[in-house]
Amino acid sequence: MKPGLWRITVVLLACGFAQAGTPLCSVSTSGVAFGSYNPLPGTSADTNGTISVTCTGAAGDTTGYSITITAGLGSFSARKMVSGSSALTYNLYKDSACTQVWGDGTSGTSTVSDTVTLTSSSLTTNYVVYSRIAGGQRTARANVYSDTLLVTVVY
Repeated sequence: MKPGLWRITVVLLACGFAQAGTPLCSVSTSGVAFGSYNPLPGTSADTNGTISVTCTGAAGDTTGYSITITAGLGSFSARKMVSGSSALTYNLYKDSACTQVWGDGTSGTSTVSDTVTLTSSSLTTNYVVYSRIAGGQRTARANVYSDTLLVTVVY
């Protein structure tokens, strides 16, 4: 069996929720694009994306927040990208070793929490989203695969 090539993109959507009297924060994301994938065992595909949180207010204002990511089409133990009836499992992590699944705090997942103090009227903090497709998914066909997830910042 000849290995196929896959073009894979995970779209991260963003939203935020504010409490009265705190700086206003918004979130934006860059998609996770794996590019080509080799399905042979032992050849995982790793890449990363970025979640950016921008808070605005008065210099010296402080706010804490947490960042969650939904499971998308799969589950937190195996997120799933699809192309027609074919699927590839992957996951998103908050650490470069790909051991801490970034989710919503349920099912063994972790969230990212931070507290920021504005040094001017606006502060942007970037967070790396690490991602991995495990090797050995030989039943998937070469095609374009995608999944859509929701990123939420609660502060």
